[in-house]
Amino acid sequence: MNQPTHDISLNESVLAVLAWFDVFGYPLTLVEVVRFARLTGGRELIGSRVKEELESDHRIVQFNGYYFLVGSEAIVKLRRRRFRLATRKLKKARCAARLFGLLPSVRLVGVCNSLAFSSADDNSDIDLFVVCRPGTIWTTRLFLTGALTLLGLRPTPKVQRDRLCPSFFVTETALDLSSHALSDGDPYLKFWICTLLPLYDAGGVYEHFLAANSWIFGPTNVVAVDNVQSKIQMGVFERTARQFQRCKFPSQIKDMANRDSRVVISDEVLKFHIIDRRANFRDEYHHRLTNLGISICD
Repeated sequence: MNQPTHDISLNESVLAVLAWFDVFGYPLTLVEVVRFARLTGGRELIGSRVKEELESDHRIVQFNGYYFLVGSEAIVKLRRRRFRLATRKLKKARCAARLFGLLPSVRLVGVCNSLAFSSADDNSDIDLFVVCRPGTIWTTRLFLTGALTLLGLRPTPKVQRDRLCPSFFVTETALDLSSHALSDGDPYLKFWICTLLPLYDAGGVYEHFLAANSWIFGPTNVVAVDNVQSKIQMGVFERTARQFQRCKFPSQIKDMANRDSRVVISDEVLKFHIIDRRANFRDEYHHRLTNLGISICD
């Protein structure tokens, strides 16, 4: 992923963070600005300094403890309304994560996308990210999606509201998601990783995930992770589960498989994001940065 071509000032990194979340109609608290500023090149992350930048720039508004770009006052009420909706959705997600964790192969379950920062729409489904043991990804997906289907809990073309959608599986040997980034800049993936909300962790897996993806903070923050690559040992049931699911995939999934990072099918990664709006979000973000007079590479 490309890195900024020039040093980013604290003011620019703060504005860039607000610009990114403005795309989603989401104002931030001071703590959140400090947390996310590292993703936009911020280095001097002392709360008092960040607060000074927030309160001295005429392009930034503060209301009831939230900061946002001028002209976006309505998003404060929107955040509060979505927070109430998220409470309902997260309760269901936590229950599902506990049940998923009963399967020995499941190592981590996390809520991702907008619900991870309590900003999902009322009619949206619940996107889940699942990490499993090497050599069990097909079996794990078969059990989880099969159970959800039998219980009527998976989204359908007609009903998505509060349905559970585990559409991204990886093994513990494929925690580094950098290869799935868009080649011409992918701010969405960086924020996706940073906002992932773990609901079930079999023991330190989430920390390993963050370490494997420390590249999101720039090359100087990359942490070496011992990621042992070995031939995956697949049992008979795993091979059967793979063959069965490959046959059952819709034609659209088969056509899109491994052409780019939207749909990835392998023995280490199963990713089914047919509708991928990352490029659209990036373009909206860049438009806001241009209006703010900021030049940033993702």
